[in-house]
Amino acid sequence: MQDVPNNVRQYIHNLENENRILTEENQQFRMVFPRFEKKLVDLEKESQKLKDKINNLEKRLRIYENPHTPPSKQRFKKGGGGKNNFSGKRGAPKGHKGASRKTLEPDEVLPVPEYHCPECGKNPGESNGFETVKTEELPPPRKIKVTQYELYKYKCQHCGLEFTAKHENCPQKGNFGVHLLTHITTLKYHLRGVLRKIQDFLKYVYDFDISATGIHDVLLRVGEACKNEYKKIQQRLRVANWIHEDETGIRVNGKNWWLWIFRTDSDDVLVVIRDSRGRKVLEEILDGDFDIPGITDGWRAYNILSILQRCWAHLLRDVDDFKEKSEMGKELSGEIHRKFEKLKNFLGKGPPMDKRKKQKIIWDKEISELVEKYSQFDELHKPVTYIKNGLGHWYTCLLYPGMEPTNNLGEQAIREHVIMNKIIGAFRSINGAKNYQYIASMFATWRLQGKNSFEELETLLRKELCLS
Repeated sequence: MQDVPNNVRQYIHNLENENRILTEENQQFRMVFPRFEKKLVDLEKESQKLKDKINNLEKRLRIYENPHTPPSKQRFKKGGGGKNNFSGKRGAPKGHKGASRKTLEPDEVLPVPEYHCPECGKNPGESNGFETVKTEELPPPRKIKVTQYELYKYKCQHCGLEFTAKHENCPQKGNFGVHLLTHITTLKYHLRGVLRKIQDFLKYVYDFDISATGIHDVLLRVGEACKNEYKKIQQRLRVANWIHEDETGIRVNGKNWWLWIFRTDSDDVLVVIRDSRGRKVLEEILDGDFDIPGITDGWRAYNILSILQRCWAHLLRDVDDFKEKSEMGKELSGEIHRKFEKLKNFLGKGPPMDKRKKQKIIWDKEISELVEKYSQFDELHKPVTYIKNGLGHWYTCLLYPGMEPTNNLGEQAIREHVIMNKIIGAFRSINGAKNYQYIASMFATWRLQGKNSFEELETLLRKELCLS
């Protein structure tokens, strides 16, 4: 080392010192690192638990929000605050016109003088003017009226026929009149009342005592009276220009059944409750005539129909579910939305049939090419298959002026029964379910056709129960 230059000797010395320092630091890190390593393992375990929890919550959320959940049933909207999204603030939308009621002309003018001063109690003298206040009021409820009909019996002196006279307000069976039967049925089917609440209402308002069983029997009698008109709706359905069809699950006598809706282009509505969601229901209701055009979702039972218009609303929700999963999913969603806008704009112009037929050929080809284009992306297999299964049926509405490209009218018709199902929970018997479909079909049809359900039911009951 004596021959080593001083600068080299100094360099070696510095390296030795640096090595010593690094060795000491290394020993310190070795002592501390196990604690950090343990904490890192704990954090990784906690992170995995959170990921599992998120996945579980997402699966549960899909029950309430998935591509096939209609907008009316969606509980959680994406992109809150946007133009067409729920912002969290309830109330009328911006620009909504008020709905103040018009002031009616009075049926009675009632002077209200005062003969005692509220301060001194003495007569205040002559009035020096008055202010006008108009109120609208219901008359006091009438109590139950009991009418005894004396129905004369005859034996015709010409043909010998023996018969009894009939009155339009006197049912041939039972002790309850037409107005009462109509009132009870309206409370149940229009106001969605449960039997116990109807029972209380009739007692408090009309001082009329009736048991829940008695109300149930009334509804069975009314349902029986609706059967003939129900069959007529079914007959009109079989000659309709097209039919909106939908179905939803419902419990009957502890088992899973299905409530089907059939809504025609003239707003006849047929409610059908069966223990099947299969094509045999369609075979029964359509009487084997599968050439009636149907507007439906993608449920495979509807494939039995030879003419289908697949619902674009379902398609849009299906592709939108994939637009955040990949860039190609976003692109597919955009293309489908643009095609739907083109379809709506074209229909809005009321084009003649020759243009409709030509456009259908063009657009059928374009959507087939779209399927081929996106089939190569594995992550889009589900929506692409959905589109592919409907090829040839996305533009059927072009051939039927007035037909809508969505099944929104079918979903609107079924919404009332979904709400009623949530209220009652289930049907306790098969007879109760069958009876419901008769009356519910009448109320749905009358409402959509702009008729007074109360008056229509009274007319029907007089015809079926009193004069038949």
